[in-house]
Amino acid sequence: MEPRMRPNNFSKDSMGLKIEELALQEVCEKIPTPFYIYSEANLVETASAYLQNSNANDLICYSVKANGNINLLKVLANLGMGFDVVSVGELKRALKAGAEAKKIVFSGVGKSESDLKFAAEQGIYSINIESAHEVELIKNLKESPRVSLRINPDMAANTHPYIETGKSDCKFGISETEALEIAKTYSSSEINLVGISAHIGSQITDTELFFELAEKLQALAEQIKKLGHNVDHIDVGGGLAIDYQLENQYDPAQLVKELKEKITGYDLLMEPGRSIVAQSGAVVTSVITEKTNGQRDFLVVDVGMNDLMRPALYSARHTIEEVQDSNAESKNYEVVGPVCETADSFGQNHNLNAKTGDQLIIYSTGAYGSSMGSNYNSRPKPAEILVSKDSFKVIRKAESFEDLIRLEEI
Repeated sequence: MEPRMRPNNFSKDSMGLKIEELALQEVCEKIPTPFYIYSEANLVETASAYLQNSNANDLICYSVKANGNINLLKVLANLGMGFDVVSVGELKRALKAGAEAKKIVFSGVGKSESDLKFAAEQGIYSINIESAHEVELIKNLKESPRVSLRINPDMAANTHPYIETGKSDCKFGISETEALEIAKTYSSSEINLVGISAHIGSQITDTELFFELAEKLQALAEQIKKLGHNVDHIDVGGGLAIDYQLENQYDPAQLVKELKEKITGYDLLMEPGRSIVAQSGAVVTSVITEKTNGQRDFLVVDVGMNDLMRPALYSARHTIEEVQDSNAESKNYEVVGPVCETADSFGQNHNLNAKTGDQLIIYSTGAYGSSMGSNYNSRPKPAEILVSKDSFKVIRKAESFEDLIRLEEI
């Protein structure tokens, strides 16, 4: 049974699955599985959807934690995107990819003094403050960086609890009361307070939440401006959903357009990640073997939970399809990996006609796939491939065993 639809720029013809104009079978013949593969056209298309209704003073910042491959960041930087980083490592990645420092915002609940000093020295757009302690650290820096207050608005995103970030009992941000207290305590000569920021979570399907958040932040911004601070932007974060079952579409362009209509007197800043990169990427894997235990049929594949953590961590379900047609009997399989954990599963009831040696594709893995990968079970990380029209290039080499032990003393 074929899925109802595939991500844009994935298609199927008599030769099997294609990504853009390239037959996936051609890549499989040259690159050992498993590997991540990305469509440059899909990445450009989704990023451009966010950019088309923003103006020169707005800033759409791709969330680097979703996927930090420098080659993908270069594509986005060339489109004029900004970047949202949550560590100095991500900040350095963005700069290495050619990002303009003045288009980078630095979030994160645990920034150290050295982190803040480095960010300030780069002259980035803004540091999103998440505690009064950070204010003191910034106040004592030689530089006077632009800073924003990241608010915890006590709003539910109605998503998985691990990716809820805007409730009052989450670790992120500060309350509106604390924000006002900071604005009263520190003058504009002590901190360069220029923005109000919030992020309520990921996989948000109800866009009304963004509008409610924007209204709340704008009201707070007005209060803080009256205290003498030159607030110039409102940052509503990211979190727009994608549909992993490929049945629904969410419209970034419309979301930006409506936010622009609701926010008056301030520049708009957003921090999308998953909705830009997730459906540009997929994992291609080979079937190691078929087996039946009890009443359950399994396909054991060569990609594992160390390579794609989302199903084990979030009980996430990704659409899976055969790369090439097979004469195997169609069955409802549980697709599992080789890692020594029962949690190493990509879900039950995948209707597939595949046999040992065939390749499968796991869609919508461009976000929080490779970026959350590990070497659990001493498994080297897989290669990453970028496709442009009918050609491809390796943008991250597959690790070797020597790579795994390079930093260990023997």
